[in-house]
Amino acid sequence: MLRTKEVSPRRVMRMAGPAAGLSALLLMALGAILPLQASTTSADPGPTFVREVPIPPPGELGPAVSADIPGALTAPPPNPQIGDSWLWWLFIHEGMPHFEQHMCTVRGKTDRGYVVVQDEQWGISILQADVDIILERWENTTIGIHPDNGIYEVDSLYFGDPPDELDNDPRIYIMWFDFGIPADGFFFFFDQYPEGTYPEYHSNECEVLYLNPCNGQSPSGDYMLSVVAHEFEHMIHWKYDENEDTWVDEGMAEFAMWLYGRPDVISSFNTSPDNSLIVWEGNWSDYIKVYLWSLYFYERYGGHDAVYALVHEPANSIYGYEAVLDDFGYTEDFADVFADWTVANFLDDTSIGDGRYGYLGDELPAFSVSGYYSTYPVPNQTRTVNPWAADYYRFAGFGEITSILLGFDGTDYREYAVWGLALHDGGPTQVLRMELDPDTQSGTLGVGGLTNPADEVILVVAALGGYGSASYVFNAETNPAGITDGKPWRPLDPTGLDRSLLSLSAGPNPFRGEVSLRLHWDDAESGTPRVAIHDATGRLIRNLPVSLEAIHEMTVLWDGRDGSGVRMAPG
Repeated sequence: MLRTKEVSPRRVMRMAGPAAGLSALLLMALGAILPLQASTTSADPGPTFVREVPIPPPGELGPAVSADIPGALTAPPPNPQIGDSWLWWLFIHEGMPHFEQHMCTVRGKTDRGYVVVQDEQWGISILQADVDIILERWENTTIGIHPDNGIYEVDSLYFGDPPDELDNDPRIYIMWFDFGIPADGFFFFFDQYPEGTYPEYHSNECEVLYLNPCNGQSPSGDYMLSVVAHEFEHMIHWKYDENEDTWVDEGMAEFAMWLYGRPDVISSFNTSPDNSLIVWEGNWSDYIKVYLWSLYFYERYGGHDAVYALVHEPANSIYGYEAVLDDFGYTEDFADVFADWTVANFLDDTSIGDGRYGYLGDELPAFSVSGYYSTYPVPNQTRTVNPWAADYYRFAGFGEITSILLGFDGTDYREYAVWGLALHDGGPTQVLRMELDPDTQSGTLGVGGLTNPADEVILVVAALGGYGSASYVFNAETNPAGITDGKPWRPLDPTGLDRSLLSLSAGPNPFRGEVSLRLHWDDAESGTPRVAIHDATGRLIRNLPVSLEAIHEMTVLWDGRDGSGVRMAPG
């Protein structure tokens, strides 16, 4: 049965990695294991750069190429069997992205799935031995925490039953074809609608996952099998919450790879942690940050039941997590979990306290610091951090020094979590949170007991929400006489904090028909901002009205239309 629902532009971009973004420029001014082997391709060396195929808006698609094969089937026969062939619409990215019809053949079948292969790739990039392994992993076994269950059962257990929109066939098609670019796979939700419903995007009218056998990976290696689990999660998530924010859906899909037993290798994010958790741009760092967040949430806040609830929760983004935390009776809110997560990423040590500062399911590499200090005092350092992101700073070289005082002052209208991590060489790690004045977002933190020259202290600065980068100042002084751990020593001198900062944020991003622009500025004498929308070529689209009475902040809504009322296309 077809569900008649309007497709969301957000869903069009949901698989679009770096292509995701607002539809216009916003200008403003003041004034795992490998037990089975088959393919001849490389043996699971690691991830390619592009995980999912970018899906551009309709105006950026090239013309479709229909196949001229007399007598060829254009739809599956009743109860497809191994060896049956018909024409499929394949989304090709060589040159301008476009659709082409290709003959594809069923090469394997089980109770829960088919493996279908583009005829041009059969025997070249994918072999019958690959198909046999793919279906074994799909039906029966994985290499993760549920080794006696296949991908279909594991994903269904944690996320829900897959959709069955049109073909009344419970089996899932796993389609292998050459994408034209070295991407791994994608789920294309237009296949859940009859062909012609959205003319620009063709539909194969079935539940299908698309995988690329030409990306330098073994089709039956555990990396690509974990990608199958990743894309299957997207299909299930679409069924229960079709407009979920990309960062949440991708986080659950990354968690599906962990469940399979071959998660993505942690890199990139640990060397660039000032990357907003809730902003999705489709780069490798984004996949890793949402993977770590999802694994941490699973381990700390409800396990399987919480993951299942999150996928089925109609509220999106942060609000979905807040709802699940409330429903499961946790006193922590999203900001509390995030603040602890930033510490867990750096320490990865479950032996501290109740275990909240580490992971059980993966080993994290070292996280990079944004500054290293060994000469004291450290004068005021002015920095910025993105919302829902963190910076780390290392203090060392204490010598005869036995204690250090860290001072912090953040932009008043923002909210921060600030920590001091005392890494005692050969001794237990201390995790101390700085108490910040709620009005000024300033405070100090003393760390004592630094008796070993190899001892270090890490300052963690996390921005709890907000819009645009958050400015802050920190400094450090030493006190050989000793101080009490975690207690304020004396007020911080906030000299050097830029109080005239202008910040702009826009959401949702990518936009869904209406954009909310939030502006904040500290210098009331700078006047009222003016806001204009330009396209990517710089052409003026529309001037937006602003409140002349606004002094420090305001919100401006844009409905996605130009000055004449015509709706603008994405891009």
